[in-house]
Amino acid sequence: MTTICAKCGEMLIAPDWSEFVSERLVVNLWSCTKCGDRFETNACMPADASSKINEALWEEMFPALLVA
Repeated sequence: MTTICAKCGEMLIAPDWSEFVSERLVVNLWSCTKCGDRFETNACMPADASSKINEALWEEMFPALLVA
């Protein structure tokens, strides 16, 4: 997934910053590396969206960081 700068058309790969506003809304802040323009985008998940990853795979990817 990429985002295009509306000012110069540069393809941007990753936002500078993301904020999880709610379970269904993520706000991304972008800075264009070519022209320096800064802008926000919103990523909204539908209310009926379900996870594509099961719990076991989630735990394998992100193990608990408990230290005894």
